[in-house]
Amino acid sequence: NSILASDVPKLNREGVLSNAKWSAVDRVTEQNALQAGRELFNLQCLSCHTVNGVRNDIVPLVERYAYRGIVAQLTGQGKIRRYMPPFVGTEEEKEALASYIYTEILHKKVPEHPFTPVGLEKGVQEKVEIPPFNPEQDKYVLLVWNDLGMHCVSDCDEMYSFLPPANTLEAQLIKRGPVPDLVTGGVELTYEVEPGHENPSAHVRFWEFSEPLYGVKLEKNVGLAGKGLKGKFDFEAEREIFVARWIPVVPYRDDGTLNPYPVFTVQARDAETGKLLIETKVVAPVSTEADCYMCHGGEPRKMGSGISTETAANILQAHDRNEGTGLYEEALAGKPRLCQSCHADPALGAEGEERVLNFSASMHGWHANYMSGMGDESCMYCHPVAYDGLTRCLRGIHGSGESRVVCSQCHGKLEDLAISLLNGQKEVPGTPELMRNLSPRMVSDTKEVKPRTPWLENPDCFACHEGLQAPGPNPVAFNLWNETTKELYRLYNDNALIKCIACHGSTHAIYPAKNPFDRYRDVIQPMQYSRMPYTIGANKSCAVCHVKEMEDPIHHENMWRMVRNKGGFDEF
Repeated sequence: NSILASDVPKLNREGVLSNAKWSAVDRVTEQNALQAGRELFNLQCLSCHTVNGVRNDIVPLVERYAYRGIVAQLTGQGKIRRYMPPFVGTEEEKEALASYIYTEILHKKVPEHPFTPVGLEKGVQEKVEIPPFNPEQDKYVLLVWNDLGMHCVSDCDEMYSFLPPANTLEAQLIKRGPVPDLVTGGVELTYEVEPGHENPSAHVRFWEFSEPLYGVKLEKNVGLAGKGLKGKFDFEAEREIFVARWIPVVPYRDDGTLNPYPVFTVQARDAETGKLLIETKVVAPVSTEADCYMCHGGEPRKMGSGISTETAANILQAHDRNEGTGLYEEALAGKPRLCQSCHADPALGAEGEERVLNFSASMHGWHANYMSGMGDESCMYCHPVAYDGLTRCLRGIHGSGESRVVCSQCHGKLEDLAISLLNGQKEVPGTPELMRNLSPRMVSDTKEVKPRTPWLENPDCFACHEGLQAPGPNPVAFNLWNETTKELYRLYNDNALIKCIACHGSTHAIYPAKNPFDRYRDVIQPMQYSRMPYTIGANKSCAVCHVKEMEDPIHHENMWRMVRNKGGFDEF
């Protein structure tokens, strides 16, 4: 009764059970799922594995996995590591087998939904106070933004790290006038986090392990660039912006609650006299919501967020098994490793090792083999983008209402994203093994996927907004990478010296942005200067900077148009 290679396409299409005439069930239904899973276990697993027996006991091999981890293991069998044959059958049969293993063999309960809404009851919701602005008297406009729209933190430093607490704020100060001036000197910009977030070292262990991880012993609550939770901006002359780099803020608060959107107060003062010129506020988004536990087992570290020690240990042990490393034992000895000490990563400026895949290529390339065939929910297992999750990172105009854009429209399905990264590393050992069983889903052939470098090559605005016009229905920007880093949205200039991001808002939080913790939290400056949540300068609000209404658009035409409430923002 062995399965022949020639039978596999048919069995994957029609199912094993419908072709196994001796089986007690011929298809998977909601009522017989566990019985179907038992039949599939007997057909595909029992010949090699026993249950609590002496020969290849399956229990210790799978007990560390969560339900979705068992599904992933079945998906990836025989693709990268050939010690087990591929699973044969339909997606429904795969899930039935995973359910049987998880509930009947491991005696655990399958989650009702892979993304059970945690609700915001685990976080704190506070109304942000909009700073004052008097258009008749105030002479300055201060624009401040987070450079990425969301900074994620891997808060399992005792085991490993790949993203430290390091949130960057950038700013431009404009002196109002018929022809506004960009202020680049003679001023001092300062920042200070809101109460409750001042003591991150009480909530994460980054400062205990900063030396083995990042090669520097840091004072508590001071980040890798020397910034604390209160301090001064530095002026970056080349880009003509003020920068407060790598502020070590975390979402955990001193009162035992959580808010991924801490607010900073930013002030601009005359450098000589200390006179306050203008004050504003800005959100510094930071998340520890990486749901690794959904596959690798364990639970979130706390308050529904974070990577627990158990989950991180399971991940390290998997790395050690597959790559022949000893990272788990090193971590137990108090010497955790930074992932980018081996894997290059432009996000941290890490060069990595020459013959090792960069961090993004290795992570997406490996997991694409174990999570193939999924929709945009595959992104939600690692990134805080679930629409009913705790953080809800995609909160800007592109992620809400009628115009909602999903991850794959820009980044591709997981397989496409992985191929684009791996195509940029074809000469690195390990790439052929990761790509062998990956097929693109957004284009017809792997060769059509353009190679890209993570963080430095992405779709830019013009991939969808040709001629700065609104895109058509269901736009797709995958495979349309920027040619130079200056074309990245976070670095792009308007036709003047003002950064696009300064008026439009941060990536993934482009105005009007709906924040799950407070509707005005991501639109503080538009509400302060324009009294409406849209792009600064929209709806002919040019007087914010120009002190008078303009007869013709100086900036691009879309800034001139009336913004309509097509994105579900009527509550504003």
